[in-house]
Amino acid sequence: MEITVNSSRLIKLLTFIAIILIAIHITILGFQFYTGTSVKFELLRMFNLDMEANLPTLYSSAILFFSAFLFYLLSKVSQDKKSKDHLFWLGLSFIFTFLAFDESIKIHEAVGDLTDKLVHGSGYLNYPWVIPYAVLVLVVGLFYIRFFWRMEQKVFWSFVGAAVMYVSGAIGFELLGANEASIHSPDTVLYSVYATTEESLEIFGVIFLIRILLNLLGEVSFKLNFRL
Repeated sequence: MEITVNSSRLIKLLTFIAIILIAIHITILGFQFYTGTSVKFELLRMFNLDMEANLPTLYSSAILFFSAFLFYLLSKVSQDKKSKDHLFWLGLSFIFTFLAFDESIKIHEAVGDLTDKLVHGSGYLNYPWVIPYAVLVLVVGLFYIRFFWRMEQKVFWSFVGAAVMYVSGAIGFELLGANEASIHSPDTVLYSVYATTEESLEIFGVIFLIRILLNLLGEVSFKLNFRL
């Protein structure tokens, strides 16, 4: 069986789903804060971007896994061309596979619990997992900077844009949200704004990355073949 996926339509679909999920999340929270009445918890949890094991988490994990798959395809293309760059692409595939698992099972929260025993975080470090993850981002960035710099400037800056978008959400707004939760609580309007912005930047950062990767694969559409 052959399935053809049009990359342009795929990006539009991913963007549409993201907008719908974010809109539902904002609508539910807006209703809560405006009316002062609590929405049925199951409904809130199902669409809340800041909670786990729900539809937004499933969606975020799926697009991260898809990014990992595209990085793997790029590594295979590079390997077929006898280029050593395939190891860099493969490394990114492993990194995004880890991020996908992290998104679904919250590995960073376990890391945060261990880190908290050392730093006893509060304020901006109220969620101390950002410390080891920020270090990892710096290390990976330094390791890959020359690899990306060898690409066309347009491609290089596209990757930079996607990275800035994702990291500013995952770490930048996470720090702001942590400070607000530490000083007041995670139930304030400001915290909800930070959390919504954080998750939205992460999602759109990954979608932008997928668009870059599909363009690098050099196909307007690509085919997935299954043998039954």
